[in-house]
Amino acid sequence: MIRLLLNSAIVVSCFLISLEKLNSERRKIQIAKELENVIFQLEALIKYGSYDVYQLCERCFSDVTAFDAGSFVEIKDSFSESFLKACEKSLETADKSTKSAFMKIADFLGMFESDTQIAGLENVLEEIKSRRIAMENELAAKRKIYLCLGAFSGIVICLVLM
Repeated sequence: MIRLLLNSAIVVSCFLISLEKLNSERRKIQIAKELENVIFQLEALIKYGSYDVYQLCERCFSDVTAFDAGSFVEIKDSFSESFLKACEKSLETADKSTKSAFMKIADFLGMFESDTQIAGLENVLEEIKSRRIAMENELAAKRKIYLCLGAFSGIVICLVLM
């Protein structure tokens, strides 16, 4: 009876580990969507408002829920350096290519006229959007594999222990 209970616990544990991996991939997609929304807000505020980069960050990152954006809201010093540090700190769980694309914003935001900034934001947005779509397609294709592999590996571990 105890052996059956332990074997069941092993299978369930392996399944939960694979489920956590699946949720980790979903969080990366959610972060990418949130960054897309931030870029939309940045574009709108640059087009229709007159804000400096510090005010832009404060307004655009204040409603973010997918990750801790407090570092972006608190930027006070040299914008480029502080923005890159905030990206490193806040986006550590994001997809690497999404993170590196978003970090490009530090190269032009607040440094050029509004048209150039908007064009740069459009390029970054397109890069993040294409990566997010690729991640969604990969996740849809691998979803069943993750779950089945987790349960199967638990069964194999139980067989090895018997």
